[in-house]
Amino acid sequence: MNIGLPNILTVDVEEWFHILEVEGGYTREDWAGLESRVEANTDVLLDLFAAAGVRGTFFVVGWVARQHPQVVRKIAAAGHEVASHSYWHEVVARHTPASLAEDLGASRKLLEDQAGRAVRGFRAPGGSITPDTAWAFDVIAEAGFTYDASVNPGHSSHGGFPTPYFGPHRIRCGSGTLYEIPWTTVGLAGRRVPFAGGGYLRLFPYPLIRNCVGSENRHGRPATVYVHPREIDPEQPRMDLPWQRRFKYYVGLRSTARKLSALLRDHPFVPVETWLERHGPDVSDRVFEVQ
Repeated sequence: MNIGLPNILTVDVEEWFHILEVEGGYTREDWAGLESRVEANTDVLLDLFAAAGVRGTFFVVGWVARQHPQVVRKIAAAGHEVASHSYWHEVVARHTPASLAEDLGASRKLLEDQAGRAVRGFRAPGGSITPDTAWAFDVIAEAGFTYDASVNPGHSSHGGFPTPYFGPHRIRCGSGTLYEIPWTTVGLAGRRVPFAGGGYLRLFPYPLIRNCVGSENRHGRPATVYVHPREIDPEQPRMDLPWQRRFKYYVGLRSTARKLSALLRDHPFVPVETWLERHGPDVSDRVFEVQ
């Protein structure tokens, strides 16, 4: 059985100013006074997915849900899965176990109240669970989540967690077992990079992305695509970022919707919860023990 089909479609629902760990960025004290673009951009993605006839998983920042409860209701009403992207959109290393538990509890309760259904999944901002913050898996399990989608088995600005499995598997920690839906990566110049989302999705030519998705499927793994609402908004305000981060966040914004539409045309996609319902038992013997 080819467990790599269908693929997994995800969205990290955050504002254009929710950029992590960077000089020139905004703090949470600034957020309420900034222009909001998340609802309009999420509407574009919802229309794009509806036109393609696909559903996905929307990892929503709790602060966004508090400011714009109608966004979560629209996502749920369209048949998509609602999951947590934390409440305050902080990298895990800025938390203690207690503060992360408080953040996840607040986010999960708010999203469940708005969506009217259980929230099963969590994705850390920036995929920022690393070996030094592996304690986060215990907090996630104790908070009642069924799966995590934070592990990047390659290199990124905020994360990187060596794992023997490049596709979905299970993580066993002191507080129980979680399904893990890792970032999809490809080997490039001696390291693995997450080609299926963010700046890489916007930078890489579409034929390369399509071929990489096909390669994942031939290896029996689903590709997990991720996108942010700001990435289909070339008119968004520009922050005064260092040039490397400015390139990373603003390159290829006009190409995102086109590439995403092509991916949804060329490959089948489902939400995380649907993939796990169909194929979770197939990966039950792929268990990664973390300390």
